[in-house]
Amino acid sequence: MGRASGAIRRRGRATTLALVVGAFVVATSTARADVTTERSASILVFPKVISTPATASKLATDTIIQISNTSNSMAFAHCFYVNGAPPDPSQLPSSTNPPQCQEIDFDIFLTKQQPTHWVVSTGRRISSVGTSDQECSDKFHDCNGAGFDPGAIPPVSDFFTGELKCIEVDSSGAPINGNHLKGEATIVTTDGDASKYNAIGVMGLNTNSNANNSDNTLCLGGGVTPSCLTGAEYNACPDTLIVNHFAAGANDPVINEFASGSAVNTEVTIVPCTEDFENQVFGAAVVQFVIINEFEERYSTSTPLVYCWANLNLRALNPVFTQAFLGSRFAQTRMYSATPDQSGILGVVEEFHSVSGGNQTRDALNLHGEGDRPDGDSVVLPGGF
Repeated sequence: MGRASGAIRRRGRATTLALVVGAFVVATSTARADVTTERSASILVFPKVISTPATASKLATDTIIQISNTSNSMAFAHCFYVNGAPPDPSQLPSSTNPPQCQEIDFDIFLTKQQPTHWVVSTGRRISSVGTSDQECSDKFHDCNGAGFDPGAIPPVSDFFTGELKCIEVDSSGAPINGNHLKGEATIVTTDGDASKYNAIGVMGLNTNSNANNSDNTLCLGGGVTPSCLTGAEYNACPDTLIVNHFAAGANDPVINEFASGSAVNTEVTIVPCTEDFENQVFGAAVVQFVIINEFEERYSTSTPLVYCWANLNLRALNPVFTQAFLGSRFAQTRMYSATPDQSGILGVVEEFHSVSGGNQTRDALNLHGEGDRPDGDSVVLPGGF
């Protein structure tokens, strides 16, 4: 099968702003996934939130979070950071160095049509004095207090690699299906490179049969169960996540017009749809990958059990993702939980385009979703609201 017309992707650096990716077309079903990256929703998921200091081999990295209230009334949200960094961040996660899965929570409130932002490394303190444009001399930290305060937002730990999830609630803290929240995340490094993605939104259902009963169990898709007595309260997580991407190590044809020795590598960040914040228990899944090259040849691999958070470099995960193995520059990868009883998954992709000499640019991409998880997922909030 030949490549379809290319889709222009935004790049974090000017050298790749005009990159055209020849993503080939593979026939898929017309089933619709119910999460959104373009519309406001009642649950926002930021799968990849990074705040790490500089090391001998890596630049310091931080993340700017933006959340907006799209309604003409006050909006409230209860948010959770989940740190998936291992206890020894200098080593890769493993069975002896598993993700910490430590959670901290906080509340924000937004006036009508109000956007807000913060830098995750510093959080945001409540201040009686606003920040003027003249005070914004630093690239992003000095402007961290601009605008109306949304409430006190705690800083993350010194080495944070994990997820942020925000749930729309009412003034008492009970969850509601307002569908008033929209968000974006920008991952930045100290050399000025940046990549940006839209938060994944899960919309609340507002029909009479699926109204939110405002208890602390949020039911994402599925039918009636002992914990979801009225069935789904929110749209379901996708059954399958899909991304068209460069084969690991493939050269970038646009960069090669200006420099030699280019290579593209891809990271996929996965978080579970099912999370129990009340008991600090997080959903887990073995992620199955089906990889299809440009000649429609199919390959597969899987991960070990993903618990709470995983950032997967495709080249390191399995040689099947490399251009040498696939025999083509581009591939489509489909990801899903290996068995129905495991948690559904959400995620985001980052591409890293490098040239000889060490220069590198990054680009974040939202994943496509297909189908709905028939058995559903759930998020359990701490009680007491």
